[in-house]
Amino acid sequence: MPVCTVDHEAAAVSATAALMAAHSHLTREAAPHPALQGCEDVEWSSIPGCPVDVPVVLRGLLDPDAAEMAERALDWLVMSGPMSISATMPAVVPYLLRLAADPSTPRRDELFGLLLVAAVLSAPTDPDNPRSLAFSGPEEDHPERALCRAAFVADAAWVRRLLADDELLARLDLGEDERASLIQAAGL
Repeated sequence: MPVCTVDHEAAAVSATAALMAAHSHLTREAAPHPALQGCEDVEWSSIPGCPVDVPVVLRGLLDPDAAEMAERALDWLVMSGPMSISATMPAVVPYLLRLAADPSTPRRDELFGLLLVAAVLSAPTDPDNPRSLAFSGPEEDHPERALCRAAFVADAAWVRRLLADDELLARLDLGEDERASLIQAAGL
C-alpha cells in the first residue's frame, strides 16, 4: 500500500505565496512590532528547507486580517511532517514566544499551541528506549531538536512569562504534561 507524502517545502511556498498575494502590504513593510525585532536580519535562506520569506509570514501573524493565512503558512514552514519539526522551527521559536506573550497578537492561543508542539517534539530521544527511537529517531539524525531546545533555553524568560499568564492558560486548559514539556524544553 503506497504511503501518502506531502512536500512541506512546496506547501510552505504555496501558502506563503497565497498570503503575499492576498496581503501584499506585508511584503513592503518592515517589522515594527518589538516581538519581531531582528527577524529581518536572520539569514533565513541559509536554513535547510526554508524556501520562503519568513519575515513576511511573521508580520502576517500580527495583522488581524492576515493572521489565519500566516499561521497556515507558518505551520507548513516549521513542521517537516505530522510529528516532526523542521530546521526552521528553532529560528522561529524566539519570535513565537514573544508574539504569544503579547495579548494583542491575533491567534495568540494558536501560536502558543504551536510552541507546545515544538516543546514536545524537540524533547530528546531516550537511546535506551526502542519505542522512543522507532517513533522519533536518534538524536544525531535530528539536530533541529537540540537547536529548538537551545532556542527555548535562550528565551526561558519568555517561557516563564507565558506560564505565568493565567488568562492565557485558563483559556487553553493547559495540562500538566504540556506544562512539563515547556519547562523541560526551556531548562527551567
